[in-house]
Amino acid sequence: MMFHGGLKTANVLAVRGIFVPSTCSFCQTDMETITHLYFECIYIFDIAKSFFPWMQNIFMRPNYYQVFDNIFDQGFDIKNRNHYLLIASAMIYFVWRARNDILFDGIIDSKAIIISKIKKAVLIKALKWKK
Repeated sequence: MMFHGGLKTANVLAVRGIFVPSTCSFCQTDMETITHLYFECIYIFDIAKSFFPWMQNIFMRPNYYQVFDNIFDQGFDIKNRNHYLLIASAMIYFVWRARNDILFDGIIDSKAIIISKIKKAVLIKALKWKK
């Protein structure tokens, strides 16, 4: 959904005449857009760096297309590549859930909690893969 404009961020909803708070729920400083949430937001980028070690050494934050491209460019074997693709997908899902929890339920998860939710989901899925 993210790659096809399916996630309804504040800027997408505004185009449709639905007005919600336009500031990022995580950093509270920038406008909420898909590119900001994934991965321009410093809060979310810190989460990404905990999963993707090569992001520790980059000068500019990548967008979501670049993250997926970068996974393919790392030269991983298929097992590791699929593992990182799963992490990236889980991260997108759990960041979106955390955003909705903030907006609709007033629940604010720390970075550590979001990271642990991603790790748990990835572990459960990876354990089901054939070895």
